[in-house]
Amino acid sequence: MRLYSNCGVLVSLVLLVILSSCVSTGRISIQVSVPAKRSLPNEIQSIVLMNRSMTPEFSDLNQDSLENLFIRKKLKLDKVFLDSIAADTTLQALGNAMYESGRFDLVIPLRRNLPNVNLSNKGQLPSLTLPQVKQICNEFKTDALLILESFSEKVNTSFHVEAGFSNGVPVKDYNAYVQVAYHSNWKLYQPLEKLMMARFEVNDTIFWERDGFTLQETYEKLPTIKEALIDGAIENGENLASFISPSWKSAERIYFITNNLDADKAIEHLKKNEWKEAQDIWLKFSASTSPSLRSKIEYNLALASEMNGNLKEAVDWARKSFQSKYSKAAEDYIRLLNSYIENK
Repeated sequence: MRLYSNCGVLVSLVLLVILSSCVSTGRISIQVSVPAKRSLPNEIQSIVLMNRSMTPEFSDLNQDSLENLFIRKKLKLDKVFLDSIAADTTLQALGNAMYESGRFDLVIPLRRNLPNVNLSNKGQLPSLTLPQVKQICNEFKTDALLILESFSEKVNTSFHVEAGFSNGVPVKDYNAYVQVAYHSNWKLYQPLEKLMMARFEVNDTIFWERDGFTLQETYEKLPTIKEALIDGAIENGENLASFISPSWKSAERIYFITNNLDADKAIEHLKKNEWKEAQDIWLKFSASTSPSLRSKIEYNLALASEMNGNLKEAVDWARKSFQSKYSKAAEDYIRLLNSYIENK
């Protein structure tokens, strides 16, 4: 009889461990904000973008003419191009990327090109005056003015053929490489009592490398020179945007399934990204006398607070969850949220 009783106690303990370890959770994919490397002042909420880079030497370079030049040079180019479409594209790419960050309102006027008679971009253009900047910002109702001061792209290409054998048969391997090195200078003006100004410079490269068994096959795999210039311009604008505005990256979050039917009605709202509605349901159970249920609810409320943009409130709820009942999830979440706050 004593042996039977001990076995019963052992079975009960095992069941208790199993039940306590089987905590139900779900996972969701979210987008989290990545702070800018150089954040602009908080009072700058809206920006007008203008282009001052286009000297008289700029033109809308013809795609066919560029390809004829590329072919005449036997796929070997080393030349600086001043393409007006690329210069305008880099401005629009910057504006789109900054707008998508959710941090700024952007205005790109129809008449966005300011005069520039500085041939070949030699030397620096004089900065605008406070009255000039105020006039532009007042006209477009923005807090600041960001101007593309200079823009150029250097195309460098290479081409070579290697001879070899395949199964004893002589073959040729064709290889072509196209690189676009883009360079731009920008000025940000903020019309306060005293004109505030910041300068930005962007330098980087984008490249394509293609192989083929014939010259024609290899050439057709490459972008046209015009396409390469446009792609370089897009990357140029997006690079500056990632430097001065926040970006977004994919992340995963867990949430607790409480097995309380009324409380778990919030999950349907969670799946629809209706965080305010989910939060309202969970709040009704946040004072539960059950430490286990209360801890799960508080963790879920921390998640809702983060999704609603209130990181400090999210930390408070995560700490309450940790104090109500220890969980590794709450401990890790507190650490993650604090790291976001420190990097803002």
